[in-house]
Parts: sequence; structure tokens; C-alpha cells
Amino acid sequence: MAGSEKKGKKKPAKRKGGAPKSSFGRVALAVGLVAMIVVAGGFMLVKYLPPVSVTRKHAQVEPPSVKPQPPRYEVFEAHPKPSPSKRPAVKYPVKPRLALIIDDIGYKKRIALELMALDSDITFAVLPKSPFGRHFAQEAARKGVELMLHQPMEPMEYPRVDPGPGALLAKMDPDRLLATLETNLKAFPGIKGINNHMGSRLTSLSPQMYQVMTALKKKGLYFIDSRTTAQTTGRSAARLMQVPFAERDIFLDHIQSTAAVRRQVKKMLDLAEKQGLAIGIGHPHKETLEVLREMMPEIHRRVSLVRPSFLVRVP
Repeated sequence: MAGSEKKGKKKPAKRKGGAPKSSFGRVALAVGLVAMIVVAGGFMLVKYLPPVSVTRKHAQVEPPSVKPQPPRYEVFEAHPKPSPSKRPAVKYPVKPRLALIIDDIGYKKRIALELMALDSDITFAVLPKSPFGRHFAQEAARKGVELMLHQPMEPMEYPRVDPGPGALLAKMDPDRLLATLETNLKAFPGIKGINNHMGSRLTSLSPQMYQVMTALKKKGLYFIDSRTTAQTTGRSAARLMQVPFAERDIFLDHIQSTAAVRRQVKKMLDLAEKQGLAIGIGHPHKETLEVLREMMPEIHRRVSLVRPSFLVRVP
């Protein structure tokens, strides 16, 4: 009987995958799957979602970051070169500029040398074929003084009024006019430019002034118009030929008395301060020398003496 009972009992059936069919096993399997899904989901959230902003209430307070301090010594560049776009703006006090020219040099030796001794930035215009002109030009070159050719040109009163040797006349053909000017320029090495001596007629004639400007353009020289006539064509000729140009503002010594010259010098300084620059022309007269020597401290205080080559511009 006992043997039959032992033989009749059957063992619990196993699932094909080996997992038991009991309820406990099924619960354990479900819990394990859920746990795996939760872990996998958390991993995906951390990896792919953006970080959650933390409010100030829950943020941890961190000590302020400390920036690295510069060294306790300064490093100087030998020759700093800031880029042009970021070049520092530096303001300097700028005085009005004044070019002071002394004409008719070549005949009065002592006065001309004393005028040269007043200031090395005074400019001198030498007459061609003058007895003292070549010696003065050599002295000016030795002292670094700017030199001009004081070119004689035909006045309205010609021939009653003679402009002197080496003059440019209206009746000259272009070849003769240019040859005369070339000879005068060669006589004084170091010439930087020219201005006209007399010339109220010639400077009013456009063809002749174009010829003069052509020669100056080839040699790289400037032209200062003495403005002996309101009808001058100097500016338009210089513009056409692209020659550096400026014009006289004031004559200092038409009336040769110290009182008159002093008034003109003050007028010249006032004009320079009003315009920012001015050009004054004087002559080697003893009254001019006396007033300039007396007023040179005031001139230096009120303006900067400059050479004409610093002021000229193509019109």
C-alpha cells in the first residue's frame, strides 16, 4: 500500500525556462524587472535631460572665487606700438602757427645776418644775381635755415618800374621764361620754394603762371604768393599743377617806422591767433630788425614760428 502511494505521487512540474510556477517566484521576477526599469530610466534622465536649475534657497553657498593677482612689479615695453585703431588719444597744447619770411635778401649783409640770428625758423627769400645772395645762401645752409628764391616778376608799372635782374616778363616765350627761372634756381642750392618779387602783372597771367608751376612741380618746390595784386592766378595755377601753395597775409614794413612795424607785427599775431596760422613778410630794414628783436619774446609766447614748408598745401 505504502509502495503504491509513493509510486502514485508526482513531482511539481517545471516551466520550460526553469522558473518555478509559484506566486512567490512571479512576484520576485516582477520586482526585479521594475527595479531594472527604474535604474535604466534614471540613467537616461541624468544623461540626456538638461540640468535642473537650483533656486537660490536651496543652493549651497560657495566662497567667492579669488582672481589671480598681477605681479607686484611693472613690465615696461621698450618701444610700445599700439595698433592704429586703438592708439591712445593724447592732447597737446597747440599754439597758432606763424611763418615769418624776410624778402629782398642779397644787398644788406649786416641786417640780414642779424635777422638770421633772431630765430632759426625765420625764412629768407634771396634775390637772384644779388651781390651778397650766394654768400648768404651758404650761411643759411650751414645754420639749417630755410631758403627761398625771391623771383622777380613783371609789375604793372613795367618798364617804368624795373623788377631787377633775372626777372620773368610777360613778353618772354615759354622756353626763355623757363630757362630764366632754371638759372635763378641753380644759383642757390638748397632752395625749398619761391615767392614773387613785385609781379602784379605776371601773376595775373594764367599761361605764364602755369609755366612757372610746371617747373616747380618737376623740382618738388612750393610757391608762396606775395599777393601784390588781387587778380593773382597763383592759387588756381598751383591747384591745376598740384604744387604746394600758400599766400601772404600781412606785409610788416610798407611804412618804415618802428611804430608802424610794431602795429603790423601785433596785427600779424592777432591774425595768427584768429585763423590758427598766418604768413607775414618783412624786409631787411633796420626798423624791422629793431621791432622783431624787441618783440621776439612776445612772438614766441603767442605763436609757434614755423617754416613755410610746414604750412604749404596743394590747394
